[in-house]
Amino acid sequence: MLFGAAGLFLSAILGILSFPPIGLSPLGWIALVPFLTAATSLSPRRAFRMGYLAGLLFFAGVLYWIVLNTGAAPILRVLSCLATVSILATIWAITAWGVARVNRSHGLIWATALFIALYQFQEVFWGSGEMGFPWAVWALSQSSLFWFIQIVDLGDNFGLSLWVLMVNALIFLWWRLNSHRRRIALILLVIFLLAPVYGLYRVSAFRFGHTVPVAAVQGNIEALEKWQMSAEEIIDIYLRESQPLIGTNTQLAVWPETAAPVALRFRQWAKDKLHQFTDSSGIALFTGATDYATNGPDTEMLPLNAAFLIRPDVSELLVSAKVHLVPFGERIPGQRILPFLGKIRLGQAEFAPAKDPVVFPAWRQVPPMGCLVCFEVIFPEVAAELVLGGARLLTNVTQDGWFTGSSQPYQHLDLTRMRAIATRRSIVRAANSGISALILPTGKTQITLGDGRVGHIRGELPEQDEITLAVRWHRIWLPLYTGLLLIVLTLLFVRRRVSQHG
Repeated sequence: MLFGAAGLFLSAILGILSFPPIGLSPLGWIALVPFLTAATSLSPRRAFRMGYLAGLLFFAGVLYWIVLNTGAAPILRVLSCLATVSILATIWAITAWGVARVNRSHGLIWATALFIALYQFQEVFWGSGEMGFPWAVWALSQSSLFWFIQIVDLGDNFGLSLWVLMVNALIFLWWRLNSHRRRIALILLVIFLLAPVYGLYRVSAFRFGHTVPVAAVQGNIEALEKWQMSAEEIIDIYLRESQPLIGTNTQLAVWPETAAPVALRFRQWAKDKLHQFTDSSGIALFTGATDYATNGPDTEMLPLNAAFLIRPDVSELLVSAKVHLVPFGERIPGQRILPFLGKIRLGQAEFAPAKDPVVFPAWRQVPPMGCLVCFEVIFPEVAAELVLGGARLLTNVTQDGWFTGSSQPYQHLDLTRMRAIATRRSIVRAANSGISALILPTGKTQITLGDGRVGHIRGELPEQDEITLAVRWHRIWLPLYTGLLLIVLTLLFVRRRVSQHG
């Protein structure tokens, strides 16, 4: 059989090449054809074993940058990378095993149907919940294809991943089933054209709303140096880079995650510095900083990874905090069930999660807006709750300097573009070090400031009030794809019983 077990590894290599920053997106349409070819030619046991090894290669190739995290202890970097890749590789192993087994008993068509349902369920499952990490999803492989990715506003990133799996499956069936080629080709054509045709229609019919003059400031302070400098030095750097905005029509300047590395509400000198800038410039300032909360009058102060809105001539600070924390990087997961886990120290920051996303009220030309801190931008539910709460503009404050020089900043930017499409909201993205960008609701970047650069970017972004299907349905993805898998498994069970008693 062509490829044999090597087909699984060929799929891994093609998949890696389709993801950013290489971004050969059309390879994503065929990357899993060798996977299916190999899985249908192997025994279930060998398919599982080889599938797992190929999965390790694929996820390590896409997510290798986890081990480069300069913000964590070396042992934690290695362990977190190994754990993430090892867990996600089970997606390939289980899918390959299922395809091999069903192919033997039910044939290629049913094996391919299981491939779609089983892979999709696992991708969504491992992308959900406190331990979720929906980063290396097949939707990301399509990020360079502007017209194709517009369907994200219907089914979010998971819907685009489903489209990629279906295209691969249909190409595989067209190649392998000579007797049904014409019918399969017709179905493939319809499914394939669905994405770009919808994209062309959606973008051409899109109407931009009132525009907001905004800016993002990037200090490019080395991640390790940042904590060796004084907070005042760092704030002064960002104030200096924001000075050119004075005298422009800018209404909102966004600084990155922890750009003000102090507990802002409790440091009067820092508040005074920032108010001096906003009051003299007339520009509202939005910045990442630390905050603290308590669970009650007698409990300890809990640190929050927060962001503050400082408005000109208004003394009140408005604050939101990160809801979905990085597992093991910012918090040991599972503390709701096992509180003692919070006492374990592996080098993580151990923040407390905010209870709910916060929508900031409108101010002058700045509409109601919400903030996605760092990797929160990859989770459908956080952004959806902000939009349903009235946000017409989103910000994404991040610190990608932990992974500078790797694939991470490019992948993170493209996932942020996907979030803009899913919500149809403009996003002001400010990175301390990484890629800052002003992103339109179509996912197109209006302007960017590249990794390793210092300065600011300025432009006008449209506010929107549309509620997309992806936002309305943000809670159904796991139940939906669980149901799809159960339907396929039920049909296989019924078909087997009928054949046994036929």
